[in-house]
Amino acid sequence: MFLKKIIKKNSWLLVSNLIISLILSSTRRGVDAIFFDFVPAIFVLFLLLPLVSGIILVLIQNKNRSYEFLPNLLIGSCLNNATIILVINSTEYFRHGYAYRQFIDIFEMSQLFLPLFAISVFGGLIGLVIRGTSEQIKKNPNSKITLAGKKIFGGIFLSIGTIGASIATMIFLVLVFHPSSSWLNMVMVDFKLIEVVGVILYYLLLLSVLSIVLVTLIFIIILGLMLFFSKKKFFNKKLFFRLIIYFFISLVIFLLLSSYTESEFELKKAEMKENKIEEHFNIKDFDNIHVSRFVEFDEIKIIQGDKFDIAVRGSQYDKIGLDFEKMDDKTLSIKRSELETYYNTDTWTMENRDALFPAGTKHLVIEITMPDIEKIEIEGGNIELTNFKVDNIEIKLNKRFNNIKGSIAVEDTLKLDAKGGIINLVGSSKNLIINSGDCWIEMDKFMVENAFISAINTSRLNVNVDNNMEIRTSENSGITNHNNK
Repeated sequence: MFLKKIIKKNSWLLVSNLIISLILSSTRRGVDAIFFDFVPAIFVLFLLLPLVSGIILVLIQNKNRSYEFLPNLLIGSCLNNATIILVINSTEYFRHGYAYRQFIDIFEMSQLFLPLFAISVFGGLIGLVIRGTSEQIKKNPNSKITLAGKKIFGGIFLSIGTIGASIATMIFLVLVFHPSSSWLNMVMVDFKLIEVVGVILYYLLLLSVLSIVLVTLIFIIILGLMLFFSKKKFFNKKLFFRLIIYFFISLVIFLLLSSYTESEFELKKAEMKENKIEEHFNIKDFDNIHVSRFVEFDEIKIIQGDKFDIAVRGSQYDKIGLDFEKMDDKTLSIKRSELETYYNTDTWTMENRDALFPAGTKHLVIEITMPDIEKIEIEGGNIELTNFKVDNIEIKLNKRFNNIKGSIAVEDTLKLDAKGGIINLVGSSKNLIINSGDCWIEMDKFMVENAFISAINTSRLNVNVDNNMEIRTSENSGITNHNNK
């Protein structure tokens, strides 16, 4: 009976946590999502939500002594955190874990439960402090300390409300008159939002967001006025309930339009995926290539030829966001947007591990024809060299999960600077210089006369050297094979 009473009393809080955690964990990247470029979903789910729940569990009680708050706080914290964990576990399971993990993992859930429970209890302690302070204010409403505190907090709430409302209105007006604003890249990267939902629904969506924000800020302003001008009455029940109704209507409209936008986006994406294209770019006179770290899954083929040519093959959708730029008069830079890569990459769980890795993003075949090449710097993507003959060349791999392969004949010196990734080359060179760390180098079919190798944390290095070879390794280097013939 006691438990039933607590559940009934906290039912609205349970439902609120259920809805919030379901919305946050059901986004495209789940608990890995980041909202407004600085608020991680994991921060809201695992810290803010349990903390605020603990505070509310104390503030909603009508008790007089500290120990009387504990039963509702402890039992309510257990129920709220169990709800949050169950929702997160379920959504992560259906997103990408069903192939590798069981639906309910008691051990994993218990590991999450204890920290969340501790955070909720800490929130409850904060709630007790707030409750005690408010009781003291009620007992001494006209004391100088109470009046000064009300003025200070009233001023803070009024400032937050008015400044927030001004900023929200300004952003709204900018997006009304400039629907293609770059600010909307945080919402949709591949298309302009107005092109997906249409003019009417675009402005309706903006109004719903503005209404949600403004109603919240109006409540903060009213609270500030009530504190700052404590002798005047600002609270109006009719206005309060009208604002609440308006808030929930706006919230429903926003959620429906968000769902519609997502479905229209997926439909447009599918249509453009089916449309295969081949496009050529007229960029000339470069002998260096730089590949941005956000070019993750594109295949780049470099072919030696008499003329310069850049050909892109793939779907119309995959072409969105790809950019070529000529830098310092001799370097071709291949780029994609950081936001585009973030929003269009799903995460999947590795088998028998909790680590996540990107499981799919835009993919194109990029063929670059050029007479000579001096330097290749790779931070993303996969490169293939086709029958190149050069005097000297430098190849740099700056990140893990990148690779370069192919055939190349170097007249003088091949320099490899690899901080990660995979190098798999065939061919020959007079001199070979390798500075490597955390990488895999397979060059057992690459013939070298002289080699200098400096290896740190190298997982595998395999080379063929005819004459002189100098090797410098650290204690953690893992060279498993090298040939000196």
